[in-house]
Amino acid sequence: MKRIIILGCSGSIGTTALQAIRSRQLPLKVVGLSSHTNSGALISLGMEFGVEAICLTSSKLQDVDGIRTYSLSSGLKQMLASLDADIVLNAIAGFQGLEASLAVLQSGFDLALANKESVVCAGSYLFDVAKHMKRSIIPVDSEHSALSALLEGRDRATLDSLIITASGGPFRTLEASRFSEITVEQALAHPTWNMGRKITIDSATLANKALEVIEASHLFGFDAEHIEVVIHPQSIVHSMVRTIDGAVYAQLGTPDMTLPIINALQPGFASLVRPLDFSSLTLQFEKPDFTRFPLLQLAFSILKRGGSSALAFNAADEVAVEAFLSHRISYVRMIEIVQRVLDGDWTAQITGFSRIIELDHQARVLARSML
Repeated sequence: MKRIIILGCSGSIGTTALQAIRSRQLPLKVVGLSSHTNSGALISLGMEFGVEAICLTSSKLQDVDGIRTYSLSSGLKQMLASLDADIVLNAIAGFQGLEASLAVLQSGFDLALANKESVVCAGSYLFDVAKHMKRSIIPVDSEHSALSALLEGRDRATLDSLIITASGGPFRTLEASRFSEITVEQALAHPTWNMGRKITIDSATLANKALEVIEASHLFGFDAEHIEVVIHPQSIVHSMVRTIDGAVYAQLGTPDMTLPIINALQPGFASLVRPLDFSSLTLQFEKPDFTRFPLLQLAFSILKRGGSSALAFNAADEVAVEAFLSHRISYVRMIEIVQRVLDGDWTAQITGFSRIIELDHQARVLARSML
């Protein structure tokens, strides 16, 4: 039985993974769990799944009978060092997930990665660490999981481009003149996916798709000229690849994260998601509107610029989204702040974790000065 650790167990990815293991009785043994603030859920899940250790990364965690307890980010590293496992699912949201990704790899575990910020902010440094430790990074995002499956066994010389789909979010058809009227509640009403608040806002602005474009480039070695984005409101086609002979190959499935999550941990289980009913299926595709959604276009310029521009994009976006969610700035202003931060000089290269922290801090300070 494969032994797994789940970091960020109380978020949407973590709970989906645990629900799949619970309801489908999958032969996966959960040996460790972490949560940032939800100590109640962490303890309850730890007891339910009979784990060996749990960690609360935001504050001191109380003792729990029969389970080793750890606290704070230092405790997370201690927990990883104490456990025997085959793979770790990093479902921690945001920039803080990067330190956890590095800790997982440096502890000698394969990494099932749902934290796209790890790749966006660390770039090739993350893969250098994985290579040095002889560990694998397996993508968990539905788009990248689909691309990984579509690329398996294909020679790079036969491929032209990656095609990443985007639902378009709740404002796909809203006139740009009305963007100034958008409320937090409207932006949180995603048409097809049920996700956390931050990623839902990013899906409304298509900043999340920008992060996925950057992540795909690092994961699969395609430059900006060979990555496409297509709007697909039904979220049935998760990704596609275009071959040099003109053919396009796609992965289709219901909007359910169970498949990419469990396949990253252990591929090959039967009936993870409901089969598609083609008798009532209608698929729609559109070109993305870069004028109305400029943060998506930024992804392609970031890939061409290199340096620490992707890190700056993520930092500015996290600051701006937090301010929007707390009703301190407008939807339009949120987008403008990210754009203005990227106007700066971000040619500095990523040379290590301390440098990442330094550059991230600089970008956040700059973004906060614009609130």
